[in-house]
Amino acid sequence: MGLRKTLKKIIGNLSIKPKVSTENYSNLRIGVAGAGTQGILLSASAEQVGAKIVAVHDRKLVKARKLALLRKAELATADPDEFFKVKMDGLILCTVPKIRTELIKRACKNNIHLLIEKPPAYNLIEGQECLSAIEKAGVITSVGFQLRYEPRYERLKQLIKGHVIHLVRTVCTVDYYLNFRMPDWFLKNEASGGPIAEQASHLLDIVRFVLGNPKATKATSFGAKNMATDRMEFDAENSIQLIYELDNGVIGVHTNHCGHERPCFDLELIGPHLRLEANATEKTIHGMINGQKINANIPDTTALGLNKVTAWLKAINTGERNYLQSDYLESLNTQSLIESAIKSRTTQRIEIIESVDSLKQTGQSKA
Repeated sequence: MGLRKTLKKIIGNLSIKPKVSTENYSNLRIGVAGAGTQGILLSASAEQVGAKIVAVHDRKLVKARKLALLRKAELATADPDEFFKVKMDGLILCTVPKIRTELIKRACKNNIHLLIEKPPAYNLIEGQECLSAIEKAGVITSVGFQLRYEPRYERLKQLIKGHVIHLVRTVCTVDYYLNFRMPDWFLKNEASGGPIAEQASHLLDIVRFVLGNPKATKATSFGAKNMATDRMEFDAENSIQLIYELDNGVIGVHTNHCGHERPCFDLELIGPHLRLEANATEKTIHGMINGQKINANIPDTTALGLNKVTAWLKAINTGERNYLQSDYLESLNTQSLIESAIKSRTTQRIEIIESVDSLKQTGQSKA
């Protein structure tokens, strides 16, 4: 399998082979909002385990109709009022971040469970509004940080158990500024949030997952756009360096490049007696623990054998939320790191991060 295809499978294409094939979710009626690539892939993943796709909403009616035809849905519409008239058990939400808040609130009013593509919200203020609506409605909500369901990271958690970690290094490279193969909004900061929100968020989130979900306390970042300088419609930086601190004392460094010919998702952990690397394109985790060379194989599946779609469907069916690796509150703690890192590019200072939990308790929010 080629490098790009491997990365696509890991960070986006979970619909090809659901890891749970013995369970059937034919009792569940699922809607899709956002008929782009992720809407197509995630609806396929749900359909492959029996869930019924009943309605598709997209601001572009032609896209809604195309996906509705593919999934044999009852309705295709560009009108959210018409969309929410359809009986749905769950909603797969894959719109651009800027327009998600109202759809989340409307789903909550209709007691519809939610699977939301990352990031969870356009900004932290809107995220807290959505969190309040979700908690009030009691709907089961998961956010699409799919690396949390990858067996390499579950294996990495097992390997570092009991060891001290001091430093984390992550690298993400994609080829967007070389071939412009992604939708235009990926390269527009206002629509996507830029590379930190659109790409780095996966690795920043998986660092938190592997280390037991510590919260970020400080962040600063630097960025530059020095590719495609003639394309003024695109303002997302192609090069970003981010430094952050977690509340367990770990210091993290993230490097992001949006114009590199070889895509990668790399993670390295360093402590007094440990140094391990887990790369999205390799089948082993390698490095050193207590002076011993490590070359650990990655299992084919996690202990639960679920991906982000099947975990959500199983949680809806059983009412058991422990199948979810990234609920909405947890994802907002990753969002707070992302947002503070983005803000620091403007303020040119280290941003102090207050956890979403404490903001929720005090009733405060920040831009």
